[in-house]
Amino acid sequence: MRLSLPLLLFCSSAVAGELIHEDFSAAGLPKGWTTGGRANSWTVQDGVLQGSCAKDDDHGPAVFAPLSGRDLDLSCKVKLDEKGNCLILVDGESAFGGSAHLLRVSIYGNTLAIAQDRGSPQSHIEHGKLRAALAKEGKKVPPPTPEQLADPAYYRTERLASAPLQAKSGEWIKLDVALRGNNVTVTVNDSQKLDAKGTVFDVAKSRLVYLVGQGKKLWVDEVKASNP
Repeated sequence: MRLSLPLLLFCSSAVAGELIHEDFSAAGLPKGWTTGGRANSWTVQDGVLQGSCAKDDDHGPAVFAPLSGRDLDLSCKVKLDEKGNCLILVDGESAFGGSAHLLRVSIYGNTLAIAQDRGSPQSHIEHGKLRAALAKEGKKVPPPTPEQLADPAYYRTERLASAPLQAKSGEWIKLDVALRGNNVTVTVNDSQKLDAKGTVFDVAKSRLVYLVGQGKKLWVDEVKASNP
């Protein structure tokens, strides 16, 4: 069947570059989404993705959705419990091989922050084992030494920008994230903007991650991702 030119253009623009468009209207996790951490921590209830982390879980459960491309436009709505904690990550190609966390967009209480992860995946694993071992003793990982920071392979998270969050606790927060090369802009509720420039973002992306903090709950809805 021959389609008219306007209809062809409409069909092309409706799907061009779109990677994720999820409103959680179906029961269960969307196709292709996976979880990590304690079982049954992520559920779909009443058309919303809900994550919860037990107080004795020292690493919050995560949910993963596949991504592709380099530049990205991401958007979603999140709602936090009264403790206020949300972490959104974008993973991609590590300079040391394999896939690793690259971008972190976080809400902790009344603070919005943008950060980047640097270092090798192996160093990240070793850092996690050390953190878990020290947590059992009621201790925290000590600050890195100058020698460790001088090693490009040493895993570290670097905050790039932060600002007070202009949003009310317990209400839905709309987040839009634009990644262009090493530049990132986060827009909150179509009004507040936070810009940052990293050094590790301009690579092929592999997945979108939502993480719940220890002893907290997180609700996620209307997740969209596309290549501009």
